[in-house]
Amino acid sequence: MTAQQWVPAESGRASLPPSTDVVVIGGGIAGAAMAYYLAKGGAEVTLIERGELNREASGTNAGSFHLQLAIHQLSGQGNDADRDRLLAEARLSLEAFSVWQELGKELDGSLDVHLTGGWMVAETPEQLQILHDKHELEELAGIETEVVVGDELRRRAPYFADNILGATYCPVEGHANPLVVAPLYALRATEHGAVIRTHADVRAIEVHAAIGARRFTVHTGAGAIDAHRVVDCGGAWAGELAKMVGIRLPVRSEGLHVNVTEPRPPMFTPMIQHIGRRLTLKQTENDTFIIGGGWPTPTAPPPKRYPTSWHSAAGNTAVAVSVVPGLADVRVVRTWSGVIVFTNDFSPVVGESVQVPGFHACVSSTGFTFSPLFARQLAEQMLSPAAASPFPQRYSLDRVPAAPVY
Repeated sequence: MTAQQWVPAESGRASLPPSTDVVVIGGGIAGAAMAYYLAKGGAEVTLIERGELNREASGTNAGSFHLQLAIHQLSGQGNDADRDRLLAEARLSLEAFSVWQELGKELDGSLDVHLTGGWMVAETPEQLQILHDKHELEELAGIETEVVVGDELRRRAPYFADNILGATYCPVEGHANPLVVAPLYALRATEHGAVIRTHADVRAIEVHAAIGARRFTVHTGAGAIDAHRVVDCGGAWAGELAKMVGIRLPVRSEGLHVNVTEPRPPMFTPMIQHIGRRLTLKQTENDTFIIGGGWPTPTAPPPKRYPTSWHSAAGNTAVAVSVVPGLADVRVVRTWSGVIVFTNDFSPVVGESVQVPGFHACVSSTGFTFSPLFARQLAEQMLSPAAASPFPQRYSLDRVPAAPVY
């Protein structure tokens, strides 16, 4: 692997080019991956970001990639359509995992990928039944999981509290470093000819009648750029961008907390999730603990960051201690806020709009895990539409937004 470097900050502040084939909006993992795959395939690409690369969700999450079906994917409806969706998502997780396995080699750099395995715990009989039910789906999808209870769980995970009734183990879960993945994608994109511009907040998107090769004019705080195609990789703000061209995406966003502790001697290796409470937990290679799980933060308008709150930081760590009592005397040294996007119907938003031809989106609730896969698939579709497989209709940008399910 080559020595890693990053796109120089000063180059991102140069003038916008007057025109391009594709404008990618958003400098997180989805946008940087889109720019890379499109530029590698020979497209003329300009990526624009309102702040700095990797500043928002992609750089503030815990860096986990999960294969097990998680609480935020479960609608509780239990009908055949919901079962089919969950089975499809489980299979998709395996595809995403295969991309991650080769991604460091493809990008010729270290992503700090660690395969640790992962537990998902249950504290009540009802939660344990959910673990058994979803294990059947995971098994059908080809994901290796097992539900462990009783003395066997105590033997394999003695760090769990006595009130943990059972847990599902998946041996191929893990995590990567969220501080390096998107920047490395961006660097490789520029090496294939992509242009990256930061501090270019999008204020309006004009849609023109098909005149020549330019369908859109994207107006930013750093000037305007004409484009034949636009890709919305705005994550939590993707809906605001889509509204500029008259599309209503079925998305909503939440601020969330992440906490990190002082280092302690190794306590456990696998990542830990909870099927019924907001918790993700892992001990890093530096022996610190990262505690997350989507505890909320107050909102704040850009360019301000979402503020942290004592209620969420304390609640999140309390859940962690209730699952792993050995954390009780470990000190939290830092807490920060991130943001996550949810789709009201649990499906990603990926593909090209029929309503506004040339306008694409790449948005997923589990964006860190799935963005490399979706970006590669969308780039293939944009570069060679006839050869690429179409996305499922449930991914459509033009689907009628469902009422949110909480």
